[in-house]
Amino acid sequence: MRILHLSKFYPPDPGGLEQVVACLAAGAAERGHQVRVVCATGSAWAQDPGKHRTETLESGVVVARLPTHGILWSQPIAPGYLRAARRQADVVYVHRPNPLADLAAALGPARPLVIHHHSDVQRQRAMRWVYGPVARWVARRAQAVVVATDSHLGHAEDIGSEARGSKVRIIPYGVDVARYRPGESPARPEFLPSPSSGAIGLFVGRLVSYKGLDVLLDAVTGTNLSLVIVGDGPLRATLERQIAERRLGDRVVLAGRMSDEAMPGLYQATDYFVLPSTTPAEMFGIVQLEAMACGRPVISTALSTGVRNVNVPEVTGLVVPPGDSVALRGAMETLAGNAGLRARLGEAGRSRVLAQFTVQQMIAAHLELCAELMPRSDS
Repeated sequence: MRILHLSKFYPPDPGGLEQVVACLAAGAAERGHQVRVVCATGSAWAQDPGKHRTETLESGVVVARLPTHGILWSQPIAPGYLRAARRQADVVYVHRPNPLADLAAALGPARPLVIHHHSDVQRQRAMRWVYGPVARWVARRAQAVVVATDSHLGHAEDIGSEARGSKVRIIPYGVDVARYRPGESPARPEFLPSPSSGAIGLFVGRLVSYKGLDVLLDAVTGTNLSLVIVGDGPLRATLERQIAERRLGDRVVLAGRMSDEAMPGLYQATDYFVLPSTTPAEMFGIVQLEAMACGRPVISTALSTGVRNVNVPEVTGLVVPPGDSVALRGAMETLAGNAGLRARLGEAGRSRVLAQFTVQQMIAAHLELCAELMPRSDS
């Protein structure tokens, strides 16, 4: 089977969507399918972003990285994308949000089409009057629309009403439970706060406004809580200044972006995970699954998105109202001060991931869908 994934970016560019595409592509290739990914060349790519580069990865996935001539409303300007996306395939995936992939699907040849709706457009909302009709037309044309949870459907304006019903398939995201597992960190990172400072909380994600990092800093200010913030983004300088002004440097570490290889050990070296997101721009939070797979309890916020489908209150972690720094502080102090509670919630979290959110389950469900959509030759 020939599977074509149309993605905005692809690892080493960071992001949950990019990791999902990589897992699906590698999983299908390792099972003998021909898989190609078309993407723009992102900022994390070490080579010249203005050069077309096609590479075959160790997994067998072929990745075509198209020259990028700037970013407009979070959308890469990659004119070669439309042509590259016309390649023959048995099934084509459009990973949203990605207006360029939708346009390629609209202008390309008729092929079995899957919309993998990770979220609606966010920063590109200024162009919705143009993009919205195209997105809904492509969704009507698609044979299937995949979302990770039923909660996604309440935040899926770009799908349109006509593309719902029997077209919709709910396939949860998954993580590699062999990589993300409980255990002692192989080497305690030197940048972590001192072990004498008590239990350590961990945040992982892009440093952007909807992640609620301002609320997180408010929560730890004036307490003895220790915290590590992993990630990079436009708010980094602001966070550095706030940490210095509040004299939090001995207990709050801004660690920057870390490699995927280092992440399991970091979850293992810390004690609980915090996802303080404040708006529906946070549609799921795969980092919750990574932490839970490592046996770490999660503190999340009561958003109406797929975030609520992951962390179960009082079972796998604690849930607080978005934007409420007082409630967040209370939840962090509860977990930091109770090792037995952390162990109980963490064990339940690992069990929940094994039951519902493994990468193998995700890959199998998508390949079953692809096989169902494959054109059948008359015999």
